[in-house]
Amino acid sequence: MLIGYQGVPGSYSTVACQKFMGENQDHTKGFLTFRLLVDALLNDEVDYIALPVENSTSGPITRTIDLMKYLDVEATDEVYVKIDHALITKHPIELSKITKVYSHPEALEQCYTYLSQYPNIEVLEYRDTAGAVEMVKNSKDETIASIAGSHAAEMYDMTVIRENISDNPLNTTRFLFFKKKNGRINRVQDKTSIYIETGHSTGSLSDVLQIFKKHENNLVYLMSRPIQAKPFSYGFFIDVDSGLGNAAFSRALEELKEICTYINILGSYPEGIIPSYEGVIQNEANINS
Repeated sequence: MLIGYQGVPGSYSTVACQKFMGENQDHTKGFLTFRLLVDALLNDEVDYIALPVENSTSGPITRTIDLMKYLDVEATDEVYVKIDHALITKHPIELSKITKVYSHPEALEQCYTYLSQYPNIEVLEYRDTAGAVEMVKNSKDETIASIAGSHAAEMYDMTVIRENISDNPLNTTRFLFFKKKNGRINRVQDKTSIYIETGHSTGSLSDVLQIFKKHENNLVYLMSRPIQAKPFSYGFFIDVDSGLGNAAFSRALEELKEICTYINILGSYPEGIIPSYEGVIQNEANINS
């Protein structure tokens, strides 16, 4: 079995893959972009892909979930990964001498408060966290830094200048693992993700919510996203804490078909385990702010 992820070895996605695989000795393959990653799944180059879909600090990761709206795929597993961002350089260096820092846009956003303390450092986006570490390692400029997990610094034999620089010390990313649909969705699960589109009319979202309320379905996630082909119209990603085998949820889905113009069931899966935060220490930037 081959599992695809975006980035290079040492990224947080590889940590999610390790948690997903457990004791199995499966293989992983990195891809440059999320679009290439999704295409690899659709073209049967990989069996599963790992997609980060939500972060506890920066919120939904829209660049990934938007890719899944109209695809014939299903989520099979939910994995939470604790995000421990660190400031990483090639060699030990004083903070005052760092000129630039590179990382994935999501990671930079999650470290905004810490980075804002250092106006001398130019903040620049890179395609992924571990890739930024690799780039800094290969650069001749020893005044540049990257933001990634400490495990990436160890993997690339780099120096951790500061640990735990996330604005939120409980920073966690939620991953979903997808495979191509095969017509045999496991209906006895804890959560289900769906994407729907409704008619562009007053009260359409309210009607959707009333259906879930009528059948006593608990929504644990709701997010609107623009429909590119219909300016200023929106679809909705919804997570329900029921599997497709739940009778009440099935009745709600039947009613939704009557008022929705499009429904894509993105999969039922076991609820992931959120990491323990006992003993987590808040970084100094947030203590003093």
